[in-house]
Amino acid sequence: MNILFTRFPLESAHGGAEVQTISLMKELQKRGHNVAFLGSCPTLTVLCKQYGIPFVGLDIGSPPVSKIELIKFFLRKGSIQKKLEKTLEKFAEHKLDAICMLSLTEKILLTPKALSSDIQVLWIEHDSIGRWLKKNPFLSRLRKLSKHVLTICVSESSRRTYIELGWNPSRVVAIPNGIDPSRFEVDNKNPNNSTNGNKTSIGCVARLHKQKGIDILLRSIADLPQAHLTIVGIGEEKKSLINIIKELRIMDRVQILDKVGKLGEFYKSLDIFVLPSRTNDPFGMVAAEAMCCGIPTVVTSACGISQDINDGKNGIVVKEDSIDALREALSFLMTHADRRKAIGEAGKTKALTEFTIKSMVDAYERCLQS
Repeated sequence: MNILFTRFPLESAHGGAEVQTISLMKELQKRGHNVAFLGSCPTLTVLCKQYGIPFVGLDIGSPPVSKIELIKFFLRKGSIQKKLEKTLEKFAEHKLDAICMLSLTEKILLTPKALSSDIQVLWIEHDSIGRWLKKNPFLSRLRKLSKHVLTICVSESSRRTYIELGWNPSRVVAIPNGIDPSRFEVDNKNPNNSTNGNKTSIGCVARLHKQKGIDILLRSIADLPQAHLTIVGIGEEKKSLINIIKELRIMDRVQILDKVGKLGEFYKSLDIFVLPSRTNDPFGMVAAEAMCCGIPTVVTSACGISQDINDGKNGIVVKEDSIDALREALSFLMTHADRRKAIGEAGKTKALTEFTIKSMVDAYERCLQS
């Protein structure tokens, strides 16, 4: 198949959406599909160049996801649409079979042209749903167009949200993000996957932002003196989190790192991994990565991956924004080594079965070929 990916983001970073998109394109290419990229995402254009994926850079301005950007979009909508359609015509000369759209701009403006050209359209949704969509003046247009495309979400909870917004349930599917298990292989197997004396190593990888609930995690370990926490991430909340650490007097048990050398080694140095998201986290890739490494993982019900976890069997799911619920889960895992080990092993089996790049691309191929 000839498949085009498009992305015109408000911001570009080497984040989850970019990692998943390049992984999907690379694997589809390996399987014999012709894959190309069109967009203004600098991260993806660099990655496409690195992996030999054909790409065309196109600057059409920011998507209509804020008041200011909406005004700009209304003023330039006609010229943006002409640019997109003209570029699509060049790709269509090679008979495009499908186009995977990741950003709002092309979903609004390019979908009708693609459909009229008999091109299968997939809308891929990686982002949390907020006011940028629920209050967007183009929402009614998106609802109408969604009847003729296939919307792919990264979790069942995101799928349900789109259905609540008016999408046809039969045209929305959930495909979990995929990880590459080889990224997390280390020479020494699980060097610390058991309590080390009186110390229990707990880890978290997340942006330092209020929605990630790091403050909840800090307060949950305050009364667990054996808990030693390492947080890996950057963000605007770092200063306030440091103040909370000082307030709770747990400076000797908590460290915040901007990054670590090898994530696999970090995960496998832990006894417990926690993703304490306070608000909707579409999937929770880092939780899947930790599970892949055999680390017992705790997530909140705000994480999309929680829908795929059998609570108490292959992971622990707790109520979001609850210090008590998270403290209780951590205390249980810290004092029950046998359950911790069993949950870690079952979580690894789950991740290696359902959260790999292979399983993700298998599901995408079924959608493309249906």
